[in-house]
Amino acid sequence: MRILSRPITALIVIAVAAGAYGYQHLSRRHAPRSTGAPKAAMAPPEPPAPPPAIVAARTEAPPAERPARMTPAQEAGFDAWLVKTYLQCWKPARQPADSDVYVAQVRLAYNPDGSLMKPAKLVNPPSDPALKPEAKSVMAAVENCNPLPVPAQYRPFYAQWKTKTIHFDPQVAAR
Repeated sequence: MRILSRPITALIVIAVAAGAYGYQHLSRRHAPRSTGAPKAAMAPPEPPAPPPAIVAARTEAPPAERPARMTPAQEAGFDAWLVKTYLQCWKPARQPADSDVYVAQVRLAYNPDGSLMKPAKLVNPPSDPALKPEAKSVMAAVENCNPLPVPAQYRPFYAQWKTKTIHFDPQVAAR
C-alpha cells in the first residue's frame, strides 16, 4: 500500500502544481500587471451615461400588453348586441307581397368610440326598384344609431369589431 500511495501523492502534487501554474498563467495573461499604482486607478472605468431619451424610456412603464382576443362566446355576445341595437333603430319599410324577402347587408367601419369611421356601405343593393325603400330604411337605421354605445366589456377588443357586416333581416325584426 505504501508503494501505491507515493505515486498517487506525486500525481496529486503535480496536478495541484499544474493547476496553480495554469491559474497564474491565465491571470497574468488577462490581468494588467501591477505598476505600483493604487488599486482605485486599476478599477474599470464607469460606462458612459446613456442619453436622456434612453433614460426616460427605461423609467416609463412597460407598454401595455396587447389585449387577448374575444372568446367565441364573447364574439357571439357582441354580434347579438350589435344586431339588437340596430334592430331597435330600424323601422323596416313594407316589402311588396309579390317580392322575395330582401336581407340588406351593410359593411361598417367603426372608431374606438363606436362612431362610424366612414359612411356605411350597402353590400347588396336591391336590383328590384320596389325594394329600394327597404334599403333606404336600413341605411337610415345605421345613421340613427351612430354612434353606438359600445359596452365596456367589448371596448378592449376593438381590433375585432373595427369592421363588421350587419344583416338586416325583416323577418328577424318582426319577432
